[in-house]
Amino acid sequence: MAPCYPSVTSERTFGKPMKPAIRRIKSYVRDTVGESLRVTGLSSPALWAKDQLTIVTFHRVLPPTMLAGYPLPAIAVTPEELDHFVGAFQKYYTVGSLHDMMQLKASGNHAGKPLLAITFDDGQIDNYLFARPVLQSRGVRASFFVVSAAADDGELLWHDRMAFAIHHALAKRSAELNRWLKDLGINAWEVDPVALAVTAAKALTPGERASRVRQLERLAGKPLRPEWDGMMDWNHIRQMLKDGHEIGSHSSSHPILPLVDDETLRKEVEGSRQRMEAQVQQPVISFCYPNGDHDERVVLAVKRAGYAQAVTTRYGINRRLAPPWTLRRIDLQGRYGRDSRGHFVQGALLVRLSGRMPGAR
Repeated sequence: MAPCYPSVTSERTFGKPMKPAIRRIKSYVRDTVGESLRVTGLSSPALWAKDQLTIVTFHRVLPPTMLAGYPLPAIAVTPEELDHFVGAFQKYYTVGSLHDMMQLKASGNHAGKPLLAITFDDGQIDNYLFARPVLQSRGVRASFFVVSAAADDGELLWHDRMAFAIHHALAKRSAELNRWLKDLGINAWEVDPVALAVTAAKALTPGERASRVRQLERLAGKPLRPEWDGMMDWNHIRQMLKDGHEIGSHSSSHPILPLVDDETLRKEVEGSRQRMEAQVQQPVISFCYPNGDHDERVVLAVKRAGYAQAVTTRYGINRRLAPPWTLRRIDLQGRYGRDSRGHFVQGALLVRLSGRMPGAR
């Protein structure tokens, strides 16, 4: 029998929540179609991913006890889920870091399985504590995109600070918080007001967003960061490099880059690379756009800064001649690896990895 783990991740949502009945129907259809395609072999990447590069992305890796207290569970997987994903990748793909897979793709000499790169965004300490052992046990290398200022000072990124603040302020039933959420077009009784508020805040200017985070932390009125949470520091990052993983830049401070001025953009893109290379004494050649947001000006800045490739959050796989500075990725959540009963399955995962899942973003 397939292993079954606690169902803490089974109803994760991010963005606009889905009604439970609709979610159950969609999950049933997804599971049924996915397993049917897997059994018949029609979802095998060998059929449709030849000469193409699949890039998957993860953020946080948290054991169930920590995940239960994290207010943005849709961007987290458990170590067991990550192990399941990596095992499935190895079955169907040649797996490695973005740098390694881009080199294989460029050489044209790889034979056999299609290529898949594993990436992790943001550089939280849980990547070191919980993702690293899974990758070591599987003998797999990955790419970790780090926010250089966070590696310097250890401060949580703005979306985590906002999420923890809203989570604690909701518990206080603050009328001021209700007004704050309403100003963003969100009701406190929504299924997931935390995720909705973080999504809405991405459209604010950097200064306005920082001001609102401070307001929320004042409303929460208590220490917000759990003892287990934090960011990787440079010692952790250097150890990742020793393990064979790639370290890439995720900017200096994780702003929405199209919203910043030219000088700030240069510091976020070029400055982060300079800071990282000074710390790790190795070239940093891969970039990850914060929140995936980019435009022509931002892409040009990344090219000028000397990065060989950059990844977005646009859903899909990359064909042979795909531009290297706007690479697509496939975001994976824990629910993509489980059926409606919480059992690990591969059928629905393979459909998502095809880059052709209807409605995926």
